[in-house]
Amino acid sequence: MITTIPTTMMVMEQHTSHQCWNFVMSSFARIYGVREAENNMDLHYLALEWCDEHNYVCDIHLDDLRKVDVYFRNYYEEFKNRDTDTEG
Repeated sequence: MITTIPTTMMVMEQHTSHQCWNFVMSSFARIYGVREAENNMDLHYLALEWCDEHNYVCDIHLDDLRKVDVYFRNYYEEFKNRDTDTEG
């Protein structure tokens, strides 16, 4: 017997994951500009990584967007340092 997830559940999950990714990418767009956020694949990767690590739940409990942006800028800076540490 094959069980399937109801279509509405799959749509809800896709919607939730898309909302999380949009949340992270909107912060990157505010920080680095829309064009940079669109074109920088590292930012896309990091948005997916962050969403995956947080089970696609955007509950970082920061009380304003400036703090959210600082949080994600630091997250990106840590990523860049991680990347340069593996190169050397």
